[in-house]
Amino acid sequence: MKLTYLFLAAQLIAFWPVWRWYLARVTDGSDEPWGLLALGTALLFLLLYGKPAALRPRQWVLATLIAGVYAALWPWCPPLVRAILALTAIGCTLSCYCLGRTLHLGILGLLLLSLPLIASLQFYLGYPVRWLTAHLSAQLIQLTGYATTAQGTLLLWLGETIAVDAPCAGIRMMWTGLYLNFTLACFTRLNARATWLAYSLSMGAIFVGNVIRATLLFYHEAGIVQGATWLHSGIGLAVFSAVAIAILSVNRITGRMIPCT
Repeated sequence: MKLTYLFLAAQLIAFWPVWRWYLARVTDGSDEPWGLLALGTALLFLLLYGKPAALRPRQWVLATLIAGVYAALWPWCPPLVRAILALTAIGCTLSCYCLGRTLHLGILGLLLLSLPLIASLQFYLGYPVRWLTAHLSAQLIQLTGYATTAQGTLLLWLGETIAVDAPCAGIRMMWTGLYLNFTLACFTRLNARATWLAYSLSMGAIFVGNVIRATLLFYHEAGIVQGATWLHSGIGLAVFSAVAIAILSVNRITGRMIPCT
């Protein structure tokens, strides 16, 4: 057990630049502080269900390899990539030490969501997701009889221009949906295969939900459907509620299909 503590302490010391960067990003206001919720959830699960045990040498292999990759790529990697590698290595150690698994995907997912990701995801994925959402929404709207075309991230209809703006990229919906998925995977004790399947299906549900939200908002923003000022937010809340129900169902079904271990 003492060797296990030394191994974990060595990791924490080796990754100290990541913790310094993490603290700076969380406190400088450049990103959402939602990651602290994911970190707290992961720690709570480990405290409630973890059963500390001594690490066997073969269980150190994956964490050590990831730490080696971290060290080798250090000069070229941006801070976020370094943080992903560091938390993956820590996740391996905690999975082996507390849960008896080489890598617990639910814990890993929560640890990765604890990173200040939202601003970076908005920057790198925001436009491509909005572009794809706009084009798929245009196809759905056309099926209802409205001759709508997509141009970039804009929807064009009878001289009206409706923008699929940054919130319509669904990055916050994705973060929240994945937080729900990985929290359920932990507390319902899904194994690795079930967690991966639930994650994949949840991502699909989140993307489809985002396209449906953008489609419904078109009718409101174009004035086709009149409503109160709260209707915009109400549509978003209703769609996310449906996505959350889908994620709950996905986790239940995968848990039954693939027995927990």
